[in-house]
Amino acid sequence: MSKRTHTDASPAPDTRQHILLVSLTLFLQKNFKEVTMKEIVTATGMSKGAVYHHFDSKESLFREIIGHFFSAILSFDFTRLPGDSLRSFYRAIATDLNAMRFQFLSGTGTQTDFITLNFFSLLFDAFKLFPEFRTDMETYHLRELEAWTGIIAKARAAGEIRTPLDDKQVARIFLYASDGLTMNLTMDSNTGDLESELLSLWDHFYETLKA
Repeated sequence: MSKRTHTDASPAPDTRQHILLVSLTLFLQKNFKEVTMKEIVTATGMSKGAVYHHFDSKESLFREIIGHFFSAILSFDFTRLPGDSLRSFYRAIATDLNAMRFQFLSGTGTQTDFITLNFFSLLFDAFKLFPEFRTDMETYHLRELEAWTGIIAKARAAGEIRTPLDDKQVARIFLYASDGLTMNLTMDSNTGDLESELLSLWDHFYETLKA
């Protein structure tokens, strides 16, 4: 019996997903500019024709990677988070953020953390190449800020917190603490402690807000 191979005429049902996963892995190992289509073809174990049947350029492949793998972030539903207290809200977010770190490459069968310096490099490349992605991210960040501001206003009204800072200022401190910590741990190659470090930081800030 001959060995089954991928062909241009009859690609396997999961071929496109396979190409996306392999390409994203290469982009995270190096970066978008350094990876070539030849490397992608070799890494997929497919023929050049089979890969180009789905993607006619590295840019078109990158565009789909951004749309496919960032959809979980861009479509995040803040309304499903606990609304009973600010503490419950931020603790649920920390758990979700930690889980999301491993979702990008879950199709590879390994628990791989996507938060690396090259991940941030990919973001910047996407911003430059695809203006609509920048717009989508800006929209997401507005929804994120609104969700935080809303739960903080609710916590203040319920007497959970008391602070001279306004609701949006408190929200931004929570968000900027998360962004800064993530970047610092990434630079130190220590993102394994991200959830516990983030919760510790947020817990201490929360204690300063409690009534």
